[in-house]
Amino acid sequence: MVLSGNNATVIEKNAFMNVNFNYLVLGQNSEMKENRLITISSFIYFTGENLLCDCYLMWFVYFRHDKAFETQHTKGNGKCANNNKTVSDLVPGDFDCNDNTSPVKSCNASQSVGLPCEYNYLTTNLTRWIHSRNGKFIRELNKDFLDENTNILHFPFCNHEDSGEYTCMLTTDYSLLPSINRSVHLLVNGPPIVLNQHTEEDRDDLILSVIFYSIPYDFKIQWLLGNKNLNGDPQYTIAVNKMTVGLKQYNVDVTTEGFISNLTIHNFKRRPSDVYSCEMTNSYGLVVEQIVLGPASLELERRTYCDTSYSIELKCTLKLVGATPVPWIHSNAGETIRSLQGRHVNTSNILTIPFCNSQDTGDYTCRWKTDILGQTIMEKSTTLSVSGPPFVISHSISVDGSDMVFSVTFVSKPFPSDPKWYYNNEPVALGTKFLQTTTYSIVQIRQHRVFVNEEGFISNLTVSKAEYGLYKCVILNSFEEVNQLFVIEQEQNKLISTTEATTSPGSTGNSLTVIIAICSTVFGVAIVVICIIIFIRRISSKISERYNSTMTTRNEDSTYDTISMSTRSNRPDDQADYMEVL
Repeated sequence: MVLSGNNATVIEKNAFMNVNFNYLVLGQNSEMKENRLITISSFIYFTGENLLCDCYLMWFVYFRHDKAFETQHTKGNGKCANNNKTVSDLVPGDFDCNDNTSPVKSCNASQSVGLPCEYNYLTTNLTRWIHSRNGKFIRELNKDFLDENTNILHFPFCNHEDSGEYTCMLTTDYSLLPSINRSVHLLVNGPPIVLNQHTEEDRDDLILSVIFYSIPYDFKIQWLLGNKNLNGDPQYTIAVNKMTVGLKQYNVDVTTEGFISNLTIHNFKRRPSDVYSCEMTNSYGLVVEQIVLGPASLELERRTYCDTSYSIELKCTLKLVGATPVPWIHSNAGETIRSLQGRHVNTSNILTIPFCNSQDTGDYTCRWKTDILGQTIMEKSTTLSVSGPPFVISHSISVDGSDMVFSVTFVSKPFPSDPKWYYNNEPVALGTKFLQTTTYSIVQIRQHRVFVNEEGFISNLTVSKAEYGLYKCVILNSFEEVNQLFVIEQEQNKLISTTEATTSPGSTGNSLTVIIAICSTVFGVAIVVICIIIFIRRISSKISERYNSTMTTRNEDSTYDTISMSTRSNRPDDQADYMEVL
């Protein structure tokens, strides 16, 4: 739209809002009805007292950044109706279309969610999506999470680690404009997550504390001693306060808003063993955290994390005279996996797991014997979460009529992107020929010779009238890409018939020549082998005669000593600080 050269150009408001700014050139005289805009010479002139200052006006201000702004009414100064500013006072920050706003999206744990990158004012190009929390960078999302046509960021299975700020970074073709960032705040709903617990003495009182994290923030707290409800009991005081907590997101330490629930036991007197329970309930589930009090309290972190190929040290401390540690118990999903002997140092029982991997995931229970007979055991557990590349549990091929189904069962922490399928290294075109489904499921994995149930995934590719070739499933998470290959070969009888069809008539004579040559070779090799055997037998007989002539004769009347056999193993310096107890 070119306005130069017109004596008086009238632009309707809606028409101005929809113009293509690539071609907008302001002339000497122009007018916009209602909140009218008139440009005269080297300045921009606005009519009307109450202007609608929206994003389209902001871009106009950007393009005319070197020109002055005036208004018709000096009394009202032509103020913007939505922010009470004059046009000449406007700055880019006055317009939410350029601000880094953060609308809130939410999803339930294990469900899918899509985060939009919405911008409607200029043609833009997406550069990348960034995941952060409270200003702490967590990760950059790769293209496998994106819909390239809409710039929507898609999570097939969101979990608590996906909570935080997601910023899509946009660029325009205008050098005068700043980069445009659009942000979305993602909240993942689920049961409360316990981060830690501890005890503290306050003169005659004892304070039990449970630190946790919950979305949604609406929850209920209830403390119990055994089966007795302590809410309202004057001997106890229950309090819940907000606090900043630290947690792991994709192995990055971040802080967020959390909570601490305190149970104050007035005039506390220790007994042989008391079990206090803190029940945390929100609309998505119930979580129970137990604190066992005996003559003393065990100190152990509630949750621990590690990456594959890194070691993790679990330290359990009990300050009680005469207490001795017993082996740790590793369990997962209610199944006991193994017993591990830690290292006893002063008042601590230390378990070091070198090169931890997915098989080490689960709960580790520290146990101490508190009496001489070993009949009284104090124990406390920590949950070890291991992040690493996807791990394929099984794969299979099945036939359903004219369809062939390729299936891959795998686990992945962190959650993976949607698996991609390829045929002969080309992405499959989903439709009538190829159908892909990926489902979230409970799968069975093997951990140190024990089968346990774990959260996992099953990805299927159904191929109608499958042809021979290479089929590939690509599974990707933030650590690594894992490929599962399937090779479909031609049927043996078809292969033979194909070979026969390509055999030339003159090949019969050549085949006879080849057979004669092979027989001659086999006959020659047989003669050589026979000669070698005869030579070895002659040499062996001579050596045996020489050995018999020099060997001393055993004296049956002599007395022989019994030789004691023993084995010794040297522990290298890098050996693990635990021993598996079978």
